[in-house]
Amino acid sequence: MNMHLQNWLDGVKKALVLYPEQDYYLPQRGDFSKDTASLRSDAAKVGKGLRNNVTKHVKINPRIR
Repeated sequence: MNMHLQNWLDGVKKALVLYPEQDYYLPQRGDFSKDTASLRSDAAKVGKGLRNNVTKHVKINPRIR
């Protein structure tokens, strides 16, 4: 009977979240510069790839330049 009561109490605790297992996760500060650097390098890689493909596969009209 004691085991059933313990199971029931564990279920009620999880359903009502009376005592959460973990506290709220707070992200660490200072990651903005890492994100900015990563985004900058990703944009540079995409731009370089686009530029290479355009110059390789497209004939550019000299009057447009």
